[in-house]
Amino acid sequence: MTKKITIIGATGHLGHRVTAKLVEKGAEVTAIVRDPVAAKSALPAEVRLVHGDVSDPAGLTTALQGTETLYITLNTESLDTTLPFHTEREGVINVVAAAKEAGVQHIMQIAGVDYAHPEFSTEGMAYGTNAIRKGGIDAIKTSGIPYTFFYCSFFLDSLPKLLMDNQLAVIGNHVHPIWFTNSSDLAELVFNAVGNDAAKNKEFAVQGQQAKTYTEASIEFLGAYAPEAEVIRLPMEAVGQMGLPDEQATFIEHVLTFVQQLKEELVSAETWRVLGSPKHTISSFAEELRGEI
Repeated sequence: MTKKITIIGATGHLGHRVTAKLVEKGAEVTAIVRDPVAAKSALPAEVRLVHGDVSDPAGLTTALQGTETLYITLNTESLDTTLPFHTEREGVINVVAAAKEAGVQHIMQIAGVDYAHPEFSTEGMAYGTNAIRKGGIDAIKTSGIPYTFFYCSFFLDSLPKLLMDNQLAVIGNHVHPIWFTNSSDLAELVFNAVGNDAAKNKEFAVQGQQAKTYTEASIEFLGAYAPEAEVIRLPMEAVGQMGLPDEQATFIEHVLTFVQQLKEELVSAETWRVLGSPKHTISSFAEELRGEI
């Protein structure tokens, strides 16, 4: 039987690749998007596009008609909890209300592995966006709709975005290993969770095969993705010298400071048992991305 899934956030950095991989695996995918014209050029032709916006609850209810399984992949790049609207807070709360009205049977969402494992923070530091997304996560958990959360380690997908002039800058002092994951392995887990009762009302850690420091992973990744490029190491102060807007610089420095003090442990045994183990190494995923350039 064909697996069917509706996605909110399908055109995002991770969302578009997960969407494409689900299509490759034979899933019937519907994407709720703000701009169907723009989405048409960004997503596989097989994806059914429906107009909807997380700020419009009534429109979402219409867009979600006929949906049984919903996957939410949104992102927050602000530390300001006082803003009146965040997609991962008010937006997700709107999605949940619309999902209840539309009769959605299963909601899946991603967040960071640190959300479920604050003990990984060696200095007791909290990742700022978690305070924002908590409202959305709580809304899903208390909705009465069966849920699945994917608490993900850091994505290798972000490394090509950091590559400039054949250099990838590793900013900060990164000494703790990270179980880097990737969008291809995440798509496999999402696919395996659709229609799977064993995945409902569960929270799964999403981690890769290898534990490497940020620097080690960057070197291995570039060896397969861009062998001519090099990894350079810069102090945290370099963020303030990039000429970025203050809010963006503050956010990036917060993320990097958080990452360098995070000591991630392997906590994916249940994920691998129920949904499958990761297929990619750092190098094999880099090679896959290189083949898409």
